[in-house]
Amino acid sequence: MDDTRISFHDVNLNIILILFVLLSSTIISCGSSSSEGNYCHGIVVSVSGRAEDDLYIKSSFNNWSLSTPMTYKDGVWSVELFLAPGNYPYEFFSTKTSKRFLDSSNPLTMFDKGIRYNKLIVKDCRYPAIELTGRPEISGKNIKFQIKFTAGISGKNPDFKKSEILLGREKADFSFDKTTRIISIDYEAKETGKFTWFFRIFDTDGFAAEVLTVPVWIEETPFEWENSFMYQLMTDRFSNGDKSNDSPLPDIDEKANWQGGDFQGIIDRIDDNYFSDMGVNVLWISSPIANTENPGKGMGGDTRYYAPYHSYWPIATGWTNELHLPGLDSPIEKHFGSEEKLHELIQKAHKKGIRVMFDFVPNHVHTDSYLWKTYKNRGWFNMAEEGFPKNSNGGYTCGWEKPVECWFTDYLADINYQNDEAMEAVINHLIWMIQEFDIDGLRLDAIRLMKIDFTSSLKAAIQRKVTTTGILFYMIGETFTGDMGWEEIGDYLGESKLDGQFDFPLYHHIVRTFLLQSEDFETFTEFLKTNDYRYQNDFYKGSIMGNFIGNHDVARALSLANKDFDGVSSQGGAEADQKVWENSPKLPEEELPFKKMRNALTFMFTHPGIPIIYQGDEFGMPGANDPDNRRMALFGDDLSENQKENLSHTQILGNFRKKHQALTHGTRKNLAVSENIYAFAMIQGDDTVIALFNNGEDEEKIKLDLSELKLSGKLETLFSGEEIDAKNKIEITLEPFGAEIIYN
Repeated sequence: MDDTRISFHDVNLNIILILFVLLSSTIISCGSSSSEGNYCHGIVVSVSGRAEDDLYIKSSFNNWSLSTPMTYKDGVWSVELFLAPGNYPYEFFSTKTSKRFLDSSNPLTMFDKGIRYNKLIVKDCRYPAIELTGRPEISGKNIKFQIKFTAGISGKNPDFKKSEILLGREKADFSFDKTTRIISIDYEAKETGKFTWFFRIFDTDGFAAEVLTVPVWIEETPFEWENSFMYQLMTDRFSNGDKSNDSPLPDIDEKANWQGGDFQGIIDRIDDNYFSDMGVNVLWISSPIANTENPGKGMGGDTRYYAPYHSYWPIATGWTNELHLPGLDSPIEKHFGSEEKLHELIQKAHKKGIRVMFDFVPNHVHTDSYLWKTYKNRGWFNMAEEGFPKNSNGGYTCGWEKPVECWFTDYLADINYQNDEAMEAVINHLIWMIQEFDIDGLRLDAIRLMKIDFTSSLKAAIQRKVTTTGILFYMIGETFTGDMGWEEIGDYLGESKLDGQFDFPLYHHIVRTFLLQSEDFETFTEFLKTNDYRYQNDFYKGSIMGNFIGNHDVARALSLANKDFDGVSSQGGAEADQKVWENSPKLPEEELPFKKMRNALTFMFTHPGIPIIYQGDEFGMPGANDPDNRRMALFGDDLSENQKENLSHTQILGNFRKKHQALTHGTRKNLAVSENIYAFAMIQGDDTVIALFNNGEDEEKIKLDLSELKLSGKLETLFSGEEIDAKNKIEITLEPFGAEIIYN
């Protein structure tokens, strides 16, 4: 056996076309036949069906004709195809019923002349392949696994002088058995955290297998996304750790300009345990991908100019190991820092058990981007159809009657995901980004403004290329909707789609109930009955929803609680827009709005799903709508006493939640509901947590009958630190706008 340790950098690879192996009722596999030229292997396409059917496969390779019949045997119709490497749209057709049908087990789709078909990917058999032979074996801090190398059609062995095998960013130790062609890893970790191996293997002919990453976590307590506490930060507005990359644009209002937040600022907060002290175990940061250096006007009638500090005007989309975009030294936003700093951020977070998610903008690119300049005339972008007005670049500016095709502005080119080349360019870019920076999830912007084919195609690529060890790569989507938008949100949830979505209906009701008091608890609990049921039962049983009381697109929760706007609308109404630039909300001096926020936070942390805190909501920041809701974050002595109290409250909740499975996997049982009083228990096995809320201006004594909960011994209160006998009936006194948590 040879023990080889080789590394290389900056290798230009050809695009590797992969055969996607379909599961369930449809099977696509390589046969043993071969032919001349580029037709390397026979591809067997199969679908289950009835003997009395008469099935054909129709595709671009046979000009959509009935010239390729399928053969029936043992409940399966199949056909062997000899095709050149590439992507092929296909469908099945029954001459008995004269009906076409798609392959329901294949999540990959592509379009031909505007019609959706399944997508068959035929691999170029000159390329070798590598795969994990089984889940890594973890014993204490020892990690073992094996990688199987399968030669291309030439049969050549790996070339380890040219190949790259890394652990993190360092050369990895491994062994290789020439007989079995097995690469073996046997690693003893010195600490807990995430360990990811990166394999780029060339054969001696110079052909490279598709990159493989093998992520492994070593943790005292196994992580589940249901148990996570996510913190959303806008990199430019969080913390300025390196003033050398500060470069605001001239003649732009400070609120709409770069303000200096960067990767180093996030690293500083990781190092001083700001997140760990709060119980945060997931960071969602701004898209790190480079943006235009030019300002742009706002949407609609907004004539103000903005800098792309939010990182939603990308120009480096499309960057991969194989394609370094001309005109760019790096794909990373220089205002945030370097690629090295981003790697450092992620590595430090992982060492503290914190996952990292990137925001990503798949809907569009800036017209300064390489993709727009190169492919704008090749069908990669949605252009204005006949009868609709064209903007300065030929697109149709929203226009919400055509949400999938419309452009946000005339400089944000809307990607056409009916174009297969555009689809592959964006997905290949995303896979590169995930593997290169070893991230753990994605927040996908404006998900319903794109064909759902993007979501399902991305999920299939991630399941095949990223989740090699069974660790869920969490994807959450933004579908901004109203208080009954379940259908719009739920359509994007599923095993072959998104793992979760932001629960906007719940957001609206939390704000109206806890912050505005325009909705009482009786109405709120009726809403919860529907909301709890719909996502899991009507859409996706495995969905893990994201719960929030604020984000970067809505008025600040504290200012809503302070009635700085109309006092009724969950988004602040017109006043929240009017107070962005002048007469913006100030920090309240009285405690009441902070108490309301504490109640809202307490509910969010006792509700199933992922609690998501937008930077500043952990302590309470004022603000109207965008960009006033994106003020620079504050820390330490810059906080008022009320803000410090709220931060402490959030820290208590964040750490308490991690200890109680009832809050993440439990079932809710209502104990008391009235106009201003709500008490419920979350129950999971022997773990019971009771949450009580007073949403009124008067002190309330809440009497609860706990006999059905079958509790015994002493119960503890989280905020007051008192003990309660777990007898059948208890009485709890709550101050105005107060809350308490009781647990066994």
